[in-house]
Amino acid sequence: MRNILSFVLLFLCTNILSQNSDLTSAIIAFQKNDLDNAKVAIDKATIKIESGSILKPKKMAKYYHYRGLIYFRKFQVDSLNSSREELLDIATNSFLEDAKLNSSFSKKSISQLRICANTYSASAYEFYQKKEYNLALKFFVSAVSIQSSESLNNLDINTLYGAVLSANNAEDYLEAIKWGDSLIQNSPDSAQYHIALIDAYEGLGDLDGQLNAIKNARSLVPKSQDIIFKEVNYYISSGNNELLLESLENAISSDPNNAVVHFVLGSTYSSLNDFVKAISSYETAISLDENYSDAYNNLAAIYLDEANVFVEKQSNLPVNAPEKKYSDFSKKIKSSRLKALPYLERVLMLQPTDGIIIETLKQIYYQLDMDKKSLQMKTLKNLPKDEKASFVQDFFTE
Repeated sequence: MRNILSFVLLFLCTNILSQNSDLTSAIIAFQKNDLDNAKVAIDKATIKIESGSILKPKKMAKYYHYRGLIYFRKFQVDSLNSSREELLDIATNSFLEDAKLNSSFSKKSISQLRICANTYSASAYEFYQKKEYNLALKFFVSAVSIQSSESLNNLDINTLYGAVLSANNAEDYLEAIKWGDSLIQNSPDSAQYHIALIDAYEGLGDLDGQLNAIKNARSLVPKSQDIIFKEVNYYISSGNNELLLESLENAISSDPNNAVVHFVLGSTYSSLNDFVKAISSYETAISLDENYSDAYNNLAAIYLDEANVFVEKQSNLPVNAPEKKYSDFSKKIKSSRLKALPYLERVLMLQPTDGIIIETLKQIYYQLDMDKKSLQMKTLKNLPKDEKASFVQDFFTE
């Protein structure tokens, strides 16, 4: 019995000495930048540890730290290695293990973890730019995992947002919802983060989840035009105009001086062909924000669409129709265009480089026999961009 015990003790001592030798060889080779032999030696130590051998805590800390350094360096230099992602994973896990031990190497390992997280993030952005969204998601998630670890506890919200966008683009909507929920918990005041989560529920086809996400977003970011439009589009797609209008009226009741809400209400009434109420809502938006170019633009569009209806009706008159009918339609067409004109001019004042507005005004002036102004719009259209603002200012002060 004594002989057996002696043998076991001798075996354990020999194995530990062997591990120490492997670790020492790995460190020496790494310090000489002999990465291949460093990896061979550290892998031998790993095999023995995974087989049940145990090093003293200080030695284990050194093992994890240098294993991380060796594998991370291999990841950096083996650019053509198809499995280099695995090298980065092993390096990261090794640094995490050392960080948990709170050893003399832990501070260095934590610094390396930051580098690993940044490396995952940089790779994720590259994959995202290449539209390889599944890989982008995988790398963003790895970066988030490191940043959220107990050792770092320093989550980069942009990395988390990248994970949500990648998941949405990869059509992995469950993952998008998972990370989107975390995103909102960490940054509840950002409209774009809420929209990413809303998009995830929409992609999944979860109407209840989508509506709940919209309501939560509206409560947390009530003045976001984009979120309001998400709510509008939700009710439009569901065909529930009653709830749509109710939602907007509630928004106005809680924030009557919010020009955006009045604008969206106007857009809603326009989509329902209730142009009288649409005009009223747009006018209210303008009274609250005199520089609300979209409201001016939409008002002009209502009157131009009205003019186009009269143009179509006039063109459909029979050849033998009384001249008075042609004349009546001509008057209505002119009246509608005149109503649109001041709103278009206001948009031009606010957006003097907007090519569409310039072209539209050129045509409207021509149709209203304002030839000089039509030619001025033609001149404005051909001017360099940096000269347009001063030209427009002179145009309206003549």
